[in-house]
Amino acid sequence: MKRYTWKINPFLAPPEKLVKKFNLNPVIARIMINRGVREEQVEAFFSSRLDLLHPPSLLPDIEKAKDRIERAVARKERVMVFGDYDVDGIVSLAIFNEFAKKFSNIFSFYIPHRVKEGYGLTKKAVAKAKKNKVSLILTFDCGINSCCEVEYANSLGIDVLIVDHHLPKNELPAADAVVNPKRNDSKYPFSDLTAAGLSFKLLQVLEEKDSYQALDLVALSIVSDVAPLVGENRILLKEGINTLRRSKRAAIRALCQAAKIKQENIDNFHIGYILGPRVNASGRIAHAQDSLSLFLTDDFEKSYQLALKLNKYNQLRKNVEKQILKEAEKQIKNKLCGEHALVVGDSGWHPGVLGIVASRLKDKYCRPSFVVSFDGGVAKGSGRSTEGVHLIDMLDKCSDFLTIYGGHKKAVGMELEEEKLDAFRESINLAIQENIGPKGFLPVLEIDLQLQFNQIDNVLVDSLKALWPYGEGNPKPLFLSKNLTKKKDIQKAKTGYSFWATDGQKVFETVTYDDNLAEIIKYGDRLDIVYSLEKNGYHNHPRLVLRDCRLA
Repeated sequence: MKRYTWKINPFLAPPEKLVKKFNLNPVIARIMINRGVREEQVEAFFSSRLDLLHPPSLLPDIEKAKDRIERAVARKERVMVFGDYDVDGIVSLAIFNEFAKKFSNIFSFYIPHRVKEGYGLTKKAVAKAKKNKVSLILTFDCGINSCCEVEYANSLGIDVLIVDHHLPKNELPAADAVVNPKRNDSKYPFSDLTAAGLSFKLLQVLEEKDSYQALDLVALSIVSDVAPLVGENRILLKEGINTLRRSKRAAIRALCQAAKIKQENIDNFHIGYILGPRVNASGRIAHAQDSLSLFLTDDFEKSYQLALKLNKYNQLRKNVEKQILKEAEKQIKNKLCGEHALVVGDSGWHPGVLGIVASRLKDKYCRPSFVVSFDGGVAKGSGRSTEGVHLIDMLDKCSDFLTIYGGHKKAVGMELEEEKLDAFRESINLAIQENIGPKGFLPVLEIDLQLQFNQIDNVLVDSLKALWPYGEGNPKPLFLSKNLTKKKDIQKAKTGYSFWATDGQKVFETVTYDDNLAEIIKYGDRLDIVYSLEKNGYHNHPRLVLRDCRLA
């Protein structure tokens, strides 16, 4: 079983001023302080008020982008709108289409084929644009490090606008506008917007109105791109989920019907585990054009047929992923068990699922993981990182072995010559060993507070709802209680196990779905337990959902 290092935040009394000013439960106030929410951020954290969003005009170069797009419309130029093949890239284009559909003779949309063309703006795509007499390329969710490609476009007389949220490297491309809040010179107060969030801001500037009808698509991107649920993203997601639930958009209605979920009940779980994977599936297994077409049409029947097609792609994706994972784990068991970073590869592995396989390996082995596929002497793939290992920083130290790479702190794409893979494996292991050390791989369970049972009641459980939505950067709160005993022995329930824990004064039902934890509870006399809180609707009483436990 996976064992965790427990990292426990002590329960220090929160400032009385904070509790009184915002009428907060002291436990909630303490959680927020421990998570770094400052007093001036509290209102925005709890609110879904859209007037608390930052003005789009603060984004670097957004006015330049607006002016160039409007000039293209006035001159009836041909504009290629170029995007990535994941959810964020696809819905970025769909959001921009809210403006572009009024000028269908000007704007064309282009998403590269993952296998045949690869990620991001390429010289081949630029050459194709020139052949089609395009004079302006607008990129979403890519382009921030495409210096050579932008220079090539400029040499052909094509202007480029970049709307991207990825980390820039040392220099920015020589584009007419680079809209990116992660620029070193950016004055925008929040740097973690998705590409769809930036597309929404650009739409607001172009339309000169709030454009809140597009927030359903922004919500899809925030959850699917695992963006941190802090700052503006909390407001955008809260209101975006509300918009999703009542959206008349054909794509949303079709996706929900095809997936057999009730649209009015959508939350971030449905986005992350049901809708998002379906939208991603076409880009992974076939061509993301199918997903883009789903979002660009207003015809429900056409959308529904495309949504059914995405269902099939998603099932195929699962099958392919399962087989590659099995083969990757065989490589690890044979020769890579002691590595600081797992680097596996083989010919014939479908490039579309390598990122998912890397994520599975990272979760299982608690190591940064890289999975590549060989084709014609070239190794292309993805990497996923554990907490505390910044992948871009690590790849910077191994850049001599890489042809190209880019991405985020926790997720990267990369390409290198197949013959250099062993040298890269050695280099990345050394870099991580020197910078992190072995303790960096112990899985850590972040525990918000240690609680006494007399602090737990329905008021606390209800107050915790204000911290929703949960996700990256804002996980569901976990609590620790120590030295407990069992009021009754653990019992098998319908979907897990149940027992009654007591500190000698109060008693709470505790449930777990983990066989290993159930064994510890069965034989332990005194227990320390880590849990989240929910309400048992039948008894109207707090219930503890076990995450981990130890013998006291």
